[in-house]
Amino acid sequence: MESIGTSLPAAWLSRRQAARMPPATHVIAGSLPESLLSSRARGWDGLVVELYSFSDLDVVVQAPDHVIAVHLAGTVTLRRTLAGRTRTRKVTSGDITITPVGPRVRWQQTSPSLVILLRLAPEYVRHMAGDECAMDPDRFEIQNVFATRDAIIENLGRRLLAGLELEGVDSHFYVDTLTCELALHLLRHYTTTPASDWPRTRLSPHKLRCAVDYIEENLGNPLTLAAIACAVALSPGHFAHAFREATGVTPHRYVVERRVERAKNLLRQSALPITEIADQVGCPSNSHFSVLFHRVTGVTPRQFRALDSASASL
Repeated sequence: MESIGTSLPAAWLSRRQAARMPPATHVIAGSLPESLLSSRARGWDGLVVELYSFSDLDVVVQAPDHVIAVHLAGTVTLRRTLAGRTRTRKVTSGDITITPVGPRVRWQQTSPSLVILLRLAPEYVRHMAGDECAMDPDRFEIQNVFATRDAIIENLGRRLLAGLELEGVDSHFYVDTLTCELALHLLRHYTTTPASDWPRTRLSPHKLRCAVDYIEENLGNPLTLAAIACAVALSPGHFAHAFREATGVTPHRYVVERRVERAKNLLRQSALPITEIADQVGCPSNSHFSVLFHRVTGVTPRQFRALDSASASL
């Protein structure tokens, strides 16, 4: 059995939230453990991300959301009873399970596992179906999927869990982009009427320039996916997809890189305090700025300034 506790940084597992909230899922029989981590207090649009450690589980639940489980660690025999039918699967790291809103489900297992639960609000998915995929929002159903492989959903789950480490408006921007990707992937591949022919929008050179100009003009302000998409008259989902096709990076990644590049110029060309530079590139705090800068460059802003000064004096 692989070690469950070493599957994620130890700091994540020890950072329990001060105020405990009841599970989002309605428990009909049995009990669920408390989540190790949850985004429920973050106010993310249409999505809740939770991390659970399960063991000796025997519970009947009914979720108000579409729930995608991403199995992170532990090899377990998982039993699911749905609509009177029981199925048993061996579940390993990387497997995913999709349970649409509505039915009561009994889950049973005895071995330990570490699982990300991605809870997508039904209204969010309906909105994406109608506005992004040109589907009739009243004529599709999310499919039940039990213990399959989907590298895209696994990757999105891990990245969304990592989003809990981000602070401020950047976390919303980052998560908004990934939530769009998750909902669209679900609609295209796991519905009774897959959206295989949903409209594809490409960014014209003019619209790409408008988007880039809008980002440059607002680097010092909170930026959201919806605001940038609105600036070029596209829906957030279409914009995120088209921008990535045009540039090779997500809108969030592009914004982060531009903020860091502007910060580099200010560190080189001015004597402004680092706290003021952080404010000018849209970071809510000096600590957030330092983490962001280090993540992209490998050094802190202070180290970058010192290295640049040393290089200029040679």
